[in-house]
Amino acid sequence: MKLFVRFSLILLTVFTFQGTAIAQSDTTVTYDVVYLTKGGMLKGEILSFNEETGLMVFKDTKGVKYSLNQTEYKSFVENKVFVEKRGPKVIKERKEDEFEVSGGFRVSFLSMNDQFTPDDYYLSSGGGVSDLPMSIYVGVGKYFTRRHFAGVSGELALSSYGSKYFSAGLRYSYQYDAQKRNVALYIPVELQYFNSRYDQWYDVNDTVVEQQGGGVVSTYYPAREDLVYDLRAVSLSFGQGLSFIMENKHSISLELSFVKFFMFEPKYIGLEKAAPKSSLNGNGLRFSLIYNI
Repeated sequence: MKLFVRFSLILLTVFTFQGTAIAQSDTTVTYDVVYLTKGGMLKGEILSFNEETGLMVFKDTKGVKYSLNQTEYKSFVENKVFVEKRGPKVIKERKEDEFEVSGGFRVSFLSMNDQFTPDDYYLSSGGGVSDLPMSIYVGVGKYFTRRHFAGVSGELALSSYGSKYFSAGLRYSYQYDAQKRNVALYIPVELQYFNSRYDQWYDVNDTVVEQQGGGVVSTYYPAREDLVYDLRAVSLSFGQGLSFIMENKHSISLELSFVKFFMFEPKYIGLEKAAPKSSLNGNGLRFSLIYNI
C-alpha cells in the first residue's frame, strides 16, 4: 500500500507540473524602460531622444505615446530583457458526448462502529471493524455535454482485512472548471451497494475451563466468542477530482472522496444462538487513481 501511495504522489507531481507547463510557458521580450521621477516606470519603445534638451518621445506597450521632458524621468534603459508568462499554447480537446471506459486503483480507510446493546448472553463487543482495502476499479459511462457524466462503476479488493470485498453502483461527476487549462476540476458522486465479510469478538455469559499439564486448571469468565458476518450497506460518496487531459481525449484522474455507509442488518454465518443486538454505522475516506479512455 505504501508503494501505491508513493507511486500516486509521483504521478500527481508529474501531471501537475505538466498541466502547469502546458498552461503557461516562459518567453523573453525586450523593451525600453523609462523610470519616472514621481515613481513607477514605462515599458515600450523610445521613438526619439534629444541629448541636448533631454526631450523624449516614448510609446508604451499599449501604443500610447508620451512626450517627456528631462524633469519627468530619472533615467532610462534601452533594450531591457523581460521574462513573461504567455497564455495556453494548446487546450486539448475534452469529451463532450462520447462514452468513456475507466480503470485504476483505489485505497480506502473504512470505519464501521458497532452500536451494541448487551443482553443476557452477549455482554460486550469489539466495538466494530476498521478496514484498509486496496482495490481494482472499473467504470463505464457517457458524457452529456462536457460538464455532466453518468455511468456505472465497481471495485474488487486485491487486499483487505475482510473477505469477499466488493462494491458496485452508479457514478456521476460534474466538471466545474473554466476549461481554460488541461486540468479538469470535477466533483465525483457514487451511490453503490457494498459487501464484505468480517469477524468480531464478543464477551459472552459463559465460562471457559482450561486444564494444562501438571493438573493446573485455568478458569475464564466471561468467555470470548468470535462471530463471522457479512456486512452489507448502501454507500454514498462525494469528493474532489483532478483530471489531467491527454491526447485523444484520454485522461488520468486523481480523486479524494468521503464515503458514508447506510448499513443493513449484519448477516451472521453459522450462528447457533440468537444474533447480538448490534446496529452498525460507518464512514470512510477513499483515494482513487484512474485512467480514462
